[in-house]
Amino acid sequence: MSGRAARGEHGPGVHPSQGHRRPLTRARGRAWLAGAGVLALAATIVGCGPRAVGTDQLGAGATPVGAGAVSESPRPATPSASPGAGVTSAPGPAVGDPPAALPGRGVPPAAAPQVTRSSTASAAPAPRPTATPGAPGAPGAGRVPGGLSGISAGSLSEVRAWEQFRGSPVDVIVTFSDRSGWAGITQPWLGTSAERFAGFTGIWVISQPFFPTDGGDIASCAAGAYDERWRQFGDWLVRQGRGASIVRPAWEFNGAWFPWSVSKDRTNWVPCFRQVVTSIRATAPQVRIDWTFNAHNTDAFEYYPGDEYVDIVGVDTYDQWPANKDEATFTAQCEQPTGLCAGIAFARKHGKQFSVPEWGLVGTSDTGASKVGQAGGDNPVYISMMHKTMYDNADILAYEAYFNDDLPNNVHSSLINPTTHPKGAALYAQLW
Repeated sequence: MSGRAARGEHGPGVHPSQGHRRPLTRARGRAWLAGAGVLALAATIVGCGPRAVGTDQLGAGATPVGAGAVSESPRPATPSASPGAGVTSAPGPAVGDPPAALPGRGVPPAAAPQVTRSSTASAAPAPRPTATPGAPGAPGAGRVPGGLSGISAGSLSEVRAWEQFRGSPVDVIVTFSDRSGWAGITQPWLGTSAERFAGFTGIWVISQPFFPTDGGDIASCAAGAYDERWRQFGDWLVRQGRGASIVRPAWEFNGAWFPWSVSKDRTNWVPCFRQVVTSIRATAPQVRIDWTFNAHNTDAFEYYPGDEYVDIVGVDTYDQWPANKDEATFTAQCEQPTGLCAGIAFARKHGKQFSVPEWGLVGTSDTGASKVGQAGGDNPVYISMMHKTMYDNADILAYEAYFNDDLPNNVHSSLINPTTHPKGAALYAQLW
């Protein structure tokens, strides 16, 4: 989710956020110094929740990827994507987004390994930092959960403020191209100045549509009509010295709020994705492709483009649908067929890393979920459980980025500038 047009990230094509997150089961400043209550809560929570998957639960041929950085293991040669080629395994019947009567139409529960701790895990996580009840936690007193860690940002100033807030460096930024026309897609706004990350030493993650808002469709994309545009984008990455960047084509495709939603054209969606990836790689062979779905909707895994077209399995997830006020609720949502835990299990099964490109708290006013009591608000439990889930699966975590946003009609997830959620901000700064 993103509503950053005001900061130049993707022009007028702002997310419609109020219908953005839906349940699977029913219709669905420096305020970070921790008070004693938050710290006591941290001490109680840290150490529980979803656990790591062991190597004995990996799919055939899959191996864990080392923690701490995006994998640079050799990629199998990408086969030529035939324009108009259909999905190799037929998706289910076309249904609305999401059908309240069909919870979890993502992947049969038995098809994905559960995210649980195993004594045969390839590498045990390092000892977890713990909170001391009654003692203030300094920013950065904890550690990032693994992989690259950062923020969704539109300027270097935002990144520096986030680093100061949490006391640890940002080494990945999630960004969104200006999707109002092809010019903003093939030559994004990044790198035009220091403030726009020209000298940023970390990794760029660029979220890209299939086509601009001024015209295009999934069928034309599948037929190869936009291939040259995507080759131009790949060439731009290389010329910027960013050929190994991460690209998220058609992120959150399983929701209904974007023109590239799979619900718009179920037959041609996968062929389109393959065309885009093949074309970008033609000129930027080191680019990393993140196939990102939304955790709060159905219709994800049956539209997997194939291992040869995906490097990272991404999951965007927020504290809503339902509010995750305790460990049991968080775990139940995480283990839903398109929940974060299901995404991690799917990544393991396919020998991939996973990412959490967008995650955050959700305000209890001016949000779609809040109107029906499904927003978590200032919820340290969610912060702690997200850290634990990522920490326990750090061996395959490519990157994670908090979505710090307070624009109207969006998720209101902001931890700083402004501090919308002081308790959540305090625990985040302590753990990261």
